[in-house]
Amino acid sequence: MKPTLVTGANGHVGNNICRLLAERGEPVRAMIRPSADPRPLETLGVEIVRGDILDPASTAAAIAGAGRVYHTAAGFLMWSKDPERDIIRPSVEGTRNVLEAAVKAGVEKVVYTSTTGTMGFAATPDRVIDESHFNEHPHTHYVRGKIAAEKEALAIAARTGLPLCATNPGLILGPRFSKVSESVKQIADFLNRGAPLYFEGGFSVVDVEDVARGSLAAMEKGRSGERYILAGENLTVKQLFDILAALTGLAAPTIKAPVSVVRVLAALMEFAAKLTGSRPMLDRSQVDEFAGKYGYFDCAKAKRDLGYTYLSARDTLRRTVAWLVDNGFVTERRRQAMKLDPSLVNAY
Repeated sequence: MKPTLVTGANGHVGNNICRLLAERGEPVRAMIRPSADPRPLETLGVEIVRGDILDPASTAAAIAGAGRVYHTAAGFLMWSKDPERDIIRPSVEGTRNVLEAAVKAGVEKVVYTSTTGTMGFAATPDRVIDESHFNEHPHTHYVRGKIAAEKEALAIAARTGLPLCATNPGLILGPRFSKVSESVKQIADFLNRGAPLYFEGGFSVVDVEDVARGSLAAMEKGRSGERYILAGENLTVKQLFDILAALTGLAAPTIKAPVSVVRVLAALMEFAAKLTGSRPMLDRSQVDEFAGKYGYFDCAKAKRDLGYTYLSARDTLRRTVAWLVDNGFVTERRRQAMKLDPSLVNAY
């Protein structure tokens, strides 16, 4: 059996895909950057290859001889001093390199990991978005990059006949990560710092293991050229904080700030970051993309075509909090302040 290649294999989604494939007994080739830490993969019994998706030669070498490809690697950042280098190029140029190499290698199929951000957000919670929608007004470099990369992936597949489908996850949380992703950072920040306020808006929360299982189902059943939403339960920002408070005993925010106020705060954080050279906790592009918006998504297509299912938001948050606490991502001072719900024991 030819090995299955997973790019970005040390990332949250990539690592969980590798684990599920290995559990099924499939040979897995895990591609990580030359500087990446291989330890999260060492217990899985996978073949680790070093390479950079921005380097066509090492990408081609990693794909050579592979039967299938899961392309999860991307510039998953919401802020960078050089967004073109760190966010846009890895998403767009990296995807082009992976798919061109896949075409030349004659791989059986590619599943490309995109995001629901390419479909956009709604101004009200009563509008649920499906795969027919497209984000016409992106604000963050991350979403801009993923929109361009998704278009590139589908265009290459259409032009070359490469069998490819895209998965579009919601807000990915859940356990089994070695470093905090941009999504999980929102939960880690609440655990370590608290939240003095919240804003209008909502997300579709999905567990990373559901995304990984949905990705494997997309490889087996997904139709070429199609996008599949892999999201979960839709809940407001306030509901998310309330669930976290119930799980941890920490105080949920009670003050709802108007989006205009949140944007002013973000501008001040940007100014402070320029003085210190550090990353702002929040910037204006993130406010414009997410605050006051509802990323509520309809998974009916994935349920019908792929047999996709997902955990409740509470279960996903419970598993995320347990992993953060158990694996040292929460400071001792904050850990002492918590009154953890008993359900966090053996949560993942």
